[in-house]
Amino acid sequence: MSKKKDNLPNPFNEQPLGGLLKSIDGFFQNAFQNFQFVGGFPVYEYETETHYIIEAELPGVKKEQINLDIYSNQIKISVESSEVIEEKDDKHHVYKSSNSFQRAERYIILPFTISQKDVKASYRNGLLKIMIPNKKKRIEIE
Repeated sequence: MSKKKDNLPNPFNEQPLGGLLKSIDGFFQNAFQNFQFVGGFPVYEYETETHYIIEAELPGVKKEQINLDIYSNQIKISVESSEVIEEKDDKHHVYKSSNSFQRAERYIILPFTISQKDVKASYRNGLLKIMIPNKKKRIEIE
């Protein structure tokens, strides 16, 4: 038994519905193209004799997009990106506008409380480096 396949047009490929679906697909495919931190970003922590150091890899991010907040023994690193794309075609009377906003953040819990005045941060070549004086004190055991 063979089934006969109708040669009916696929409404999902026809205009205007097909065009609408393609533009929706394009939006979701391109929405996070310029912002790589949807799932977070790599953060590394290590200690030296004098400092506790936190490094975050943030390639392609501008310094103005980075925020550092201090809460007692925590540091929050957040990165925000927003973009407005507008397209206008006077010939076909089409106007498209799309907005995107992305935010990624990481909390680092430190083994001691910190003061904002003690924290130094720098950002160069996509690497955020946070230096905190190491307040760890050794206790001599008798």
